[in-house]
Amino acid sequence: MNRLENILINIELEKGYERLTKRERNIITLYYLEGYIDKEIALHYGVTRENIYKIRKSGLNKLKK
Repeated sequence: MNRLENILINIELEKGYERLTKRERNIITLYYLEGYIDKEIALHYGVTRENIYKIRKSGLNKLKK
C-alpha cells in the first residue's frame, strides 16, 4: 500500500480514493505529498497548468463525496 492510501484509510476516505482515476491519484500525490506545484506537474504530463488544477480539484471533490 502506498503512502497516500495509508493516509486516506486512516481518515476514512478510502472509498473516495477508489473512485479516483489513476491520473487524479498521481496528481494529488505529487501535489500534496511530494510538494510539486501545478506548473511542474503540468510539465511532467505535457499539459497546461490549468488542466492539472482541474484534474486535482475534480479528484478532491470525489474524495469529499
